Amino acid sequence: MRPAHDILQVPFCLADGAMGSWFAQQSGLSPADCEAANLSQPQLIRQIHQAYVSSGARFLRTNTFAAASQYDPSQPDRLRDIVRSGWQIALECSDDQSFVAADFGPVYGLDTKETQQAWQIVIDTFIESSAELFIFETFSDPDELLPWSRLIRHRCPRSVIIASFALSPDGVTRKGIPLASVALRMESEPSIDIWGFNCGIGPTHMRDLIQQLPDDGKPLTLMPNSGYPRLENQRLVYGSTPAYYAETVSDLRLPRVKLIGGCCGTTPRHIAALSDRLRQPAAFRQNKSPSRPDEQPAAVLPATGITLAEKLDQAARQNRPLLVCELDPPMDSDMTLLIRSARQLRASGIDAVTVADSPLARVKLDPIVAAARLQRETGITTLPHLTCRDRNANALRSSLLAMHSEGIRQVLAITGDAIPESDHGFVRPVFNLNSQGLLALISQMNHDIFPSSPLLAAAALDPGVANPQAELRRLNAKKAAGATLVLTQPVYDSARIELIRQARQIGLKVLIGIMPLVSYRNALYLSQEIPGIRIPAEVIARFHPEQPREQSVQIGIDLCVSLMDELKEAADGFYLIAPFNRADIIIDLCRQSQGLASIALPLAGNSQKEPCDDLDC
Repeated sequence: MRPAHDILQVPFCLADGAMGSWFAQQSGLSPADCEAANLSQPQLIRQIHQAYVSSGARFLRTNTFAAASQYDPSQPDRLRDIVRSGWQIALECSDDQSFVAADFGPVYGLDTKETQQAWQIVIDTFIESSAELFIFETFSDPDELLPWSRLIRHRCPRSVIIASFALSPDGVTRKGIPLASVALRMESEPSIDIWGFNCGIGPTHMRDLIQQLPDDGKPLTLMPNSGYPRLENQRLVYGSTPAYYAETVSDLRLPRVKLIGGCCGTTPRHIAALSDRLRQPAAFRQNKSPSRPDEQPAAVLPATGITLAEKLDQAARQNRPLLVCELDPPMDSDMTLLIRSARQLRASGIDAVTVADSPLARVKLDPIVAAARLQRETGITTLPHLTCRDRNANALRSSLLAMHSEGIRQVLAITGDAIPESDHGFVRPVFNLNSQGLLALISQMNHDIFPSSPLLAAAALDPGVANPQAELRRLNAKKAAGATLVLTQPVYDSARIELIRQARQIGLKVLIGIMPLVSYRNALYLSQEIPGIRIPAEVIARFHPEQPREQSVQIGIDLCVSLMDELKEAADGFYLIAPFNRADIIIDLCRQSQGLASIALPLAGNSQKEPCDDLDC
């Protein structure tokens, strides 16, 4: 094995190809079994390494990419054994012209504590085994790996550390971070010596993307997939031939490129063909592909109407609370009642309408479609909710692009309610990101795609949680991720107002959730069955089953009027939730609330009460 620092001196080095997908082809097992094979089938892993060496590879990665994700806290020694064996097998297959790199992949499926334990064990084991060359592969966010690259550099000052990220064909990571932002972080990070890209894309798209990088900077590593996979007999199959792969990947050998190898779908045959191709006389490509003379920067579509950020400023100047009202989209495709309610709310002085995203995981019309149509047809500012429950990172990014294209400039980022147990066999939750990750994605897109017309990022707050300090820590994290506004769960007393005050103290705008109760049954249902809503017994006691409906509605309004008067100094406004989409109740509430009567202007004609579709209202 060559010393690690020699990699910084050689002009170019050919790396190996895929381990997991080639292991699956050779063994008939799943790629998920690959790392454990360091113990169960070491001879097969040895044969794979040797095949790559015979193909011309001089940079070997240990078979430990997903080892940390297999960590079992009850069996920590097993992880050590997998890593130690993976290092030893690769070492045995190397010669005095080969580099051996300790390989890390992202850690999935573990909680925070277990993730840290797994990282510590893997790093400790490699360093104890005398590893000095390390490669982080297929990462989506620099922050996922930098704590560990810095730890390695601290513990092993002579180490050489490589960081590699997976990109989509559009040049963004799975977390929506664009190539330019990754480059900025990597070029300025002292613990990273070489950086680049692997996985996610084939050689053609990788060639197109690296042309965006300058000619000078840190050395690069490039390890594309063998094209894109198809599903065949329940297995992913990559179709590009070794000859095609060699021809296209050889175009990646730019002056900055230190390492070229292969990722998913590549085999020793691909690396052998690439080795032969690279030995042929060829000049380095010095110039980037010329841009088309007719290329023009994309036009920025204007916001539709007044944005929520402008509404917030306007309300503050007028020394009044901002008022937004939540409406639920329909369970079918008919938006007639929703549009009518939005028109009534706008006419009565409500600043904006929020549009829920299938609350309680009950499928309803898409909130972005509903919000865009409401904004177009009624002129009211809309704040769509966007949940992580039903969308992966790609879909979330697509949704944000869609709402921006429609002129919407505000979004409420939420993790999303859980899928009911009865639906688990049919409906699968996604949760690729949580609300904090979604907020970070919004911030990233504001920086890279919407800099001249950014999205206002709002977040949720539950002031009634059992552990307020933990909720405050989460709130600080959301603020750091880009939130500027929070909407609270509905409150029914002022006992836990302290958390709301603390939210404002850290610089967040706060809209307090207010949802009028409309009946005894409604109060019990919300209190007992809906997560995050806590209604004091004395509030429920104001209602009884025999009350006339109008009396119950008025009691609910009276309770809210009193509460809003008590809380108005603690918030920047109110987040009014219309029970059963009944805009008339919200309008009556605003008219009867001291200080809001001037906002709730008289309607032209009578306010129409919408029929309830659930429970007794």
